[in-house]
Amino acid sequence: MSIMDLMQPQMVVVNRSELRQNQSALLRRAKGRAVLLVKANGEEERVVLDKEYFDQLRKELSNLAETLQIAMDRKLFNQILGAAATLDEDLRLGKLHSVEEAFSEE
Repeated sequence: MSIMDLMQPQMVVVNRSELRQNQSALLRRAKGRAVLLVKANGEEERVVLDKEYFDQLRKELSNLAETLQIAMDRKLFNQILGAAATLDEDLRLGKLHSVEEAFSEE
C-alpha cells in the first residue's frame, strides 16, 4: 500500500448504539483502509481500524520522522548529498561493495 493510500482511509461512520447492536458485522468492515468512525452524543469520536493498517501507519510515520531528522541535520545531509554526487563514478570504478561483501565474516 502506498503512502498516499495510507493517508486516505475510507471512513465508515457508525453511531455507538449501532456498533453495540451489530458489533461483529461492523468490526469485520474495519479491514485494510476501511476505518470505523464511531460517534456518540456528547462524547469524543473514536476510530476502529485494522491492526495491519495501523502498523503500516506507524511504520510510515517512523520512516518520515527519521527522514526529517536526517534532513534537518545540515552536516549529515550535506555529506549524503556529496556522496550522492559521486555514486555513478564510484560504481563505474568498482569502488562500491554489496551489503554481503561489506558484512561477510570471512
